[in-house]
Amino acid sequence: MCSILFDAYCGLALAMEGQGYFFYSLYVFKKNTAKIRILPGRRCIFTILKVCQCRNKEENSETGYRKIPYICNMANAEKNLSVETLRGIAILLVVVGHVVGSGPGGGMKIDFPHPLRYLYVWIDYIQMPLFTAIAGWAYALKPFSASSGFGSFVRKKALRLLVPMAAVGTLYFLVQYLMPGTNNKGELSQMWRIYVFPYTIYWYLPSLFLIFVVQWWMDSRKWMDTPGKWAVCCMAALILSRINDVWILHEVPDLFSFKGALGQLPYFFVGVASCRFAVPLYSRPAVRHVMLAVALCGIALIQTVWFYPGKCASLSMLLYPVTLIPALFLLLASKWHNRFFVWIGSYAYSIYLFHGFGTSGGRIILKMMGIDAIVPILLSATFIATIGPVLVDKLLDRSGMLRMLFLGRK
Repeated sequence: MCSILFDAYCGLALAMEGQGYFFYSLYVFKKNTAKIRILPGRRCIFTILKVCQCRNKEENSETGYRKIPYICNMANAEKNLSVETLRGIAILLVVVGHVVGSGPGGGMKIDFPHPLRYLYVWIDYIQMPLFTAIAGWAYALKPFSASSGFGSFVRKKALRLLVPMAAVGTLYFLVQYLMPGTNNKGELSQMWRIYVFPYTIYWYLPSLFLIFVVQWWMDSRKWMDTPGKWAVCCMAALILSRINDVWILHEVPDLFSFKGALGQLPYFFVGVASCRFAVPLYSRPAVRHVMLAVALCGIALIQTVWFYPGKCASLSMLLYPVTLIPALFLLLASKWHNRFFVWIGSYAYSIYLFHGFGTSGGRIILKMMGIDAIVPILLSATFIATIGPVLVDKLLDRSGMLRMLFLGRK
């Protein structure tokens, strides 16, 4: 009986970990006393489940206790450190990628075969899929509830995503139009397009809004409440992500960045599954090994894109989602954390909204100072584009109106 209870406890712990719960160390002694080891510098409120005394192979012969996980609910604890670390890494990759530029004509205008252009191939592979998977994981933390209503859900997401897109996007358009030395200036007569079609870095916000709407609709019909149903939905999303800009869809205007939503939808589903279905995904070593093998194939695809441009590169990029999905699952299962990345991750949304001012402004300021060296520009622009939005966040947070308009917070 004791063994059954212990196994059930560990199974529950693993399942709860997938639902956003912390794991630290709990040592249960023979006399129902416990010793808890908590990560230094973190506070949490927890409930220790009583585990009856029983023999176990993992029991330490000297101390007479065995190590098992305990559960700390996210509602009573600080944010999940490992996911916040990934969030911090993801936003830094986004910033560095935009400093370098997506092509030779943007950013620092670095052409092939410079090493930074090779670095961007790696960044482009993982940055937005990781960001989207984290968004899906965060969405799945809260159980779906139809009682709140679709209208309420849409209003909250519109406030969080669309209002800042319009406010910050307008500001960015005007600054880019007025400031000398910026890339891709627009015409004032065409400014209306930034609210309807994808606009520079802000294409992601309407795409993510549409993804949230799709996910809510699917949850309302219980289409993703089991691993099997999730697999069917993810396969459909994969197919849509590969044909979202070919054939008939290529002729369809990209209204509200719906093509970006189709491209990112599978990765959002990955985040949802990594939270909801942790036990079948992570409890079997064989599944992890297969994921790792497929994820490593993605590294080979990246090399193909770089060293064999043309048809081979196009085929490799077509297969990207197949290798990215297991890679994202493994990353979200990681328990590594870093305080610096956790801190950066806590400002990830503000950095995303305002880093474009820093990437362009930092580069222009350095060139006005006569600094043309690539490395100083890269490091300085990245620093300005990362720390600047943090300061802007703190400044805007003092005003309720500005906080709502530019940060999407009440």
